[in-house]
Amino acid sequence: MDKNQNNTKILSVSIACYNVEKYLDQTLGSCLVPEITDKLEVIIVNDGSGDGTADLAKKYAEKAPGTFVLIDKENGGYGSTVNAGIKAATGRYFRLLDGDDWFDTDGLKEFIRILENAHEDMIITRFRRVFESDGHTEERDEGEKIPFVTGKFDELPDDAWFTMHAVTYRTSLLKDNSVTITEHCFYTDQEYDLLPLRWVNTVRIAPVTVYCYRIGRGEQSVSVAGLEKHYNEQTTVLKKLYGIYSDAHLCRNRKEKYIYKYFVKRTRFHIRTHLVISESERHKRDLIEFMNYLRAEQPDIYRDLLAQSRFVKLLIWSRFRTYGILHRVMLKKYRY
Repeated sequence: MDKNQNNTKILSVSIACYNVEKYLDQTLGSCLVPEITDKLEVIIVNDGSGDGTADLAKKYAEKAPGTFVLIDKENGGYGSTVNAGIKAATGRYFRLLDGDDWFDTDGLKEFIRILENAHEDMIITRFRRVFESDGHTEERDEGEKIPFVTGKFDELPDDAWFTMHAVTYRTSLLKDNSVTITEHCFYTDQEYDLLPLRWVNTVRIAPVTVYCYRIGRGEQSVSVAGLEKHYNEQTTVLKKLYGIYSDAHLCRNRKEKYIYKYFVKRTRFHIRTHLVISESERHKRDLIEFMNYLRAEQPDIYRDLLAQSRFVKLLIWSRFRTYGILHRVMLKKYRY
């Protein structure tokens, strides 16, 4: 039995906060739900903010001390907030919420009800993407093709794909296996998606929309400006994950097959990033260097990228002479 089974807190939510005063009231307010406050633990990790983030967080911690916990720390990057949240968590389950996003209140209540009777290692929920530009929304259901409510990871279909907006883990799985995310680095949510999978055996699909993901804020790491500033940190994260799962390409079981496909897809996204940021000789050299690394160190991923991606194939076929053309094409298609 899970060692936290008798804990009154069902879900611990770790909120990464860095200069999000403008958004935090909506974020924390979405967690302040009377029907579930005794079952929810909200860990607000202030990562050295320079605005009023900490003061606003303190107000919520004072308003509902049994629900909100404030960790005020020096800046260490997104990964450091996840590590602090895992360390402090006391709930049976654990999930992330970014400081500029929020929960669907009705969905959160239903999710807590589901978790009260759950025992699986990983829970997959729906989420909503909310676009700042015009307010339109998109519902995402990463579990819609899963042919079961509860089952084993090895029973997942080949095209399964889960991101941090959908994933909740059993807290003891993270703690007992010392899951640790890279600090002082962007894009480490991908480590949260992947690192715990070594110990995930059972999965539950919860058909409820919980997370509301704000898209289009200029400071986001997925904005073009954010990508340009931090794209090499994505290289760092990918290389770390390649190293941890160095034999995933062997695909001896469904989990390794999933991990390998994750690598191919994330690597394709990363190459696309090089084609979205500003066109320059430096960025072109970085792209060529990354592709050369893949060819030498990750030949299976390199091979499958060539087979699956027309723009990768065109880059290699032209010896990167099509870099400028592809940059203009990809920039028009980029939606964030």
